[in-house]
Amino acid sequence: MLAKLLKQIAQQLQRPHAGGAPPGERRPGSWHHADLEWLAGLAADVLGDFAEIGVFRGAAFRKVAALAYSQDRLAHAFDSFQGMAPPQAEDGNQYPAGKFDIGGSGTFVQLMNDAGVPRDAYRLWVGFVPECFKEVPDTLRFAFAILDLDHYQPTVDGLKWLAPRMSPGGILALDDYLESYDKLASKAIKEFLAGKPDFDTVAQFNQQLILRKRQNP
Repeated sequence: MLAKLLKQIAQQLQRPHAGGAPPGERRPGSWHHADLEWLAGLAADVLGDFAEIGVFRGAAFRKVAALAYSQDRLAHAFDSFQGMAPPQAEDGNQYPAGKFDIGGSGTFVQLMNDAGVPRDAYRLWVGFVPECFKEVPDTLRFAFAILDLDHYQPTVDGLKWLAPRMSPGGILALDDYLESYDKLASKAIKEFLAGKPDFDTVAQFNQQLILRKRQNP
């Protein structure tokens, strides 16, 4: 099984990038900043803010926030900032409870300060998924959003909440997607796609699936 997964990862890294994605080396488990620029560009004329659900230390979010700021938008960071919730049956033991703990939201704000990201460029929504969504205004819509939660159930809940809040034409970027894998986020994403959502595939590479919400579903 492991050899098969490693082979698929290698194939995805070498796969020609659809839709004009920029060339360059990519590391599984991370978002290439050139790809984020490209995706934000695809959403430039779409109504709504930018978001990342599952930000860890903000390596991608600081770029997302800068891109949102450059387009006069707000970026939204959703995370517990205390690591992963306990894994469920669909998750195995790859990501135990507390993995990716950074010590709280204050640490995240300091990391953004150190990276030169203005505090007024983003808003934090603190908590595990789906609790972190409870205070979000029903009117909030997104032009570009990343969902990167690793575990199965948070990904299910994240997609259920996020998909209807994507504006028509909006870009939804999903991490941790391997077509041959039936655990973790891959299982949740495959179930989401099987439901025939109002999204079309833009590109797939580096264990990442890029979708665009249809203008006229």
